[in-house]
Amino acid sequence: MQSLRRLLMASPPSPDSPLDAVYCVGCNLKLTLASLCPRCGGTVMFGSSSDVMGPENDIPDESEALVGTVLDRYHIELLLGTGGMGRVFLARHRDLLRRCALKILRPNLIGRDADYVGRFVAEGRAAAALVHPNVVTTHAVGETDGFHFLEMEFVAGRSLQHHLANGPPPSVSEATELILEITRGLAAAHRAGIVHRDLKPDNVMLTEQGVPKISDFGLAKLIRDQDDARLCGTPHYMAPELFLGQAAHTGSDVYALGVCYYQAICGRLPFTGTDLRNLHHEIATSDPAPVTHPTERVPMEVVSTVAHLLHKSPEHRPADADAVIPLLETVLGAIRNVGALLREAMADDNSIAFEAVENDSRWVLQASQPDGRKQRVFVELSDPDSLVSIYSTCCEAVADFDRIALERNGHMAHGSIAIRSLNGTPHFVVINTYPQATVDAEELRRSVHEVAQQADRVERELTGADIH
Repeated sequence: MQSLRRLLMASPPSPDSPLDAVYCVGCNLKLTLASLCPRCGGTVMFGSSSDVMGPENDIPDESEALVGTVLDRYHIELLLGTGGMGRVFLARHRDLLRRCALKILRPNLIGRDADYVGRFVAEGRAAAALVHPNVVTTHAVGETDGFHFLEMEFVAGRSLQHHLANGPPPSVSEATELILEITRGLAAAHRAGIVHRDLKPDNVMLTEQGVPKISDFGLAKLIRDQDDARLCGTPHYMAPELFLGQAAHTGSDVYALGVCYYQAICGRLPFTGTDLRNLHHEIATSDPAPVTHPTERVPMEVVSTVAHLLHKSPEHRPADADAVIPLLETVLGAIRNVGALLREAMADDNSIAFEAVENDSRWVLQASQPDGRKQRVFVELSDPDSLVSIYSTCCEAVADFDRIALERNGHMAHGSIAIRSLNGTPHFVVINTYPQATVDAEELRRSVHEVAQQADRVERELTGADIH
């Protein structure tokens, strides 16, 4: 391929130069002469392939002719994608009758490195040990007729890169939830001793239900020649120390995670150098552009967390993905829109009516009971503890009712009876709490109904009235 760099420079690179190719910085697609990637719209940059391959990339091999044939236990149906290491096919397991993604190594690459196949098999086995809802599952690693392959879970969806480039931007809260799920998958890999080395949105698949799954664990570095100065990883997602030749580590994965977080919120990359030299200088010495969202204010908790993940010194970054999880959970707890969750929870529930909203931190709902009675339910945010409290008043807490209230407390499967001061007078309430960072719409819906039902039962049993 004739590179754009040759057209722009008076002194072209040597035929063996790692820059003798043009790649998109966002999705790593190898391109013909262009200034923007036709797949994701990213800016073209020279030599930014994560596969670290040179001219051999263009050499055809036997795997090109596999569509429509049977390989081992698999019927090859369709070519899904091509990379420097090999090709990924949609296949059907002939015995289990399941669809899978079959990654087949290019046979013409094996001769470059005597240890290549052994490392590939070792990494494949390590990846197969990862069983996590946010990781693409590797089912098998094998070899037949000279073809080395990985059988992987087929994810019927698009990459995160595709969604960021073509869909509406996620809200700050949605982006945080998405990155938190990715972090949980990455943490499972780090605990298993696996470093991804090329984490980026194009290596994260989104299922049709929106669940992110990380793919291609540990494969980017397998074919790197230790005497080759070419880079491993996609440069815009590489930590500063990797440009200096340091080995990839869990902390460099954390940096890449920070770039993904920044990109999901801002819709752009933190550093945009158009060649490796300028990009390296920016990443090593400059602060990224401020974290902004196209349509909403970005809370300081998010800004500081992104800065922490993108710290230039690995010693000042979280050591691994496990250390990132509580940071993101805290952020999510601080920014989660409980009002939106409540509206989602009650959208199709005609027995619940919103009565009032106070400062987007306290909601008053009225729950209709089957016998025509009604019960008012309060949902409140607790700032110091980041808790969502759901409670409903039973009646005034007088001494004559203490024994009955305590007995009723022992029979409650969810929530409990407590005493809360209302307008200076102690009252019995039924209350339930959830962490703001993890509560979901279904939990809110169920808890509102249960609290209302229990509080109404206690009120009727103790007073016979229907005041609250």
